[in-house]
Amino acid sequence: MKKAFSFIIMAVVALLPLHAIAQGKLQPKTDKRGFYNIVDCPTSLSFIKASSEEQDDGNYKVNIYRGRELAQTFSFEVTSGDLYYLDANFDGNMDILVGPAASRNYSTILLWDDNKGEFVPMEGNPLNGNFLVNPGKKFLVGQGSGSYCSEYYTRYTWQGNRLVATESLIEITDPKAYREYGVKRRYTVVEGDNFDNVAANKKIETNKKSQLPAQWRTILASYGM
Repeated sequence: MKKAFSFIIMAVVALLPLHAIAQGKLQPKTDKRGFYNIVDCPTSLSFIKASSEEQDDGNYKVNIYRGRELAQTFSFEVTSGDLYYLDANFDGNMDILVGPAASRNYSTILLWDDNKGEFVPMEGNPLNGNFLVNPGKKFLVGQGSGSYCSEYYTRYTWQGNRLVATESLIEITDPKAYREYGVKRRYTVVEGDNFDNVAANKKIETNKKSQLPAQWRTILASYGM
C-alpha cells in the first residue's frame, strides 16, 4: 500500500513543473498605488523547474523540465539569463520573465498557454528596461534609459501574446540636448513608443511633474522618482 501511495505522489510531482496554477499568495504585494516591481518577483518556484545558460553566440538558452525530463528549450537574445516568475499577462497563471529587468538591458517573457499545456514565447521584440506590473488595472510599465540625461517610461497592455505600447513619458534633465527631436521641456508624453518621431506623436509637454496626468505621477512615484 505504501509503495502504491509513493508511486502516486511521485507521478503527481512529475506533472507539477509544467502545470500553471492560480496566483493567490505567489503574487508580490503591491504598493499603495497598485504596482509591484519585477525585481520583487520570485526567482525560483517549487512547481516550475527551469534553468538558463549562456551560449557561445552570447544568447541565453532556457530549459524547462517536467520532473527530471527536459520538456522545452528556448533561445533568446537577452542581456542575461536571470529568471523571474509572475503572472505577466493577468490570466491567473505563472509566466517567466527572462533577463535582468534593468535599464538599457533586454528581456523577454515566456507565457503559459493553458490550451497547449506548455510555455510559449511572447510575440515581438525583446523588452528594454525594468518593469512595474499593475495587476488591478492589467498593464505593465517599462523604464529605460536613452542617454546620460534621459529616461523613458512606457505603458503596455496585452493584445494576445504581444505587449503593445499605448503611451510613453520621456523625462529629459537637459532639454537643450534633445531639441532636434522636438523635446523642449523636461517631461513629454507621446502616443505609443515612437521616440524617433516625438514631435508627431506629442500629447503633453511640461517642465512641472505636477502638471502631468495623474497616471504618470503615480507611475513615477512607484519607481521612486
